[in-house]
Amino acid sequence: MNSKTVLLIDDEQSFLEPLADALVFEGYRILKARTADEALEILKRERVDLVTIDIMLDPGEALQDQVDSHSTGLFLCEEITRKYPKIDAFCISVVSEMRIIRKIEALGIRFLRKGETPLRTVLNMLRSRLTGVAYSSARDRSTRR
Repeated sequence: MNSKTVLLIDDEQSFLEPLADALVFEGYRILKARTADEALEILKRERVDLVTIDIMLDPGEALQDQVDSHSTGLFLCEEITRKYPKIDAFCISVVSEMRIIRKIEALGIRFLRKGETPLRTVLNMLRSRLTGVAYSSARDRSTRR
């Protein structure tokens, strides 16, 4: 059994469940948060190796006066990199505002566009960060030519 823990922070079940199922199948322990407040509470009490963060997210009751739902993910990215610098993070969102994406990437967090990045690619990238081994979606790129 794999001892790595992944926290998926997203309120969109249709995205969250297939990703969670695939990671569980590979032996990872999965935690889920639907709000930023819930995510920060989980991070306080659990050892987490990697997080995925949606940008447009409910801040939760404790944070509703501090941040709006359109920038909750950016707020989380900033909090996680400041408080938990050893946790690997990916942002997976439909947001296309380059100003926000640049801020996220400046924090050292990889941004993936939800709906445009295939699940297999997302899994390969997460697995690569968790294991330190590079994975490819193509079995052998040279056979495609």
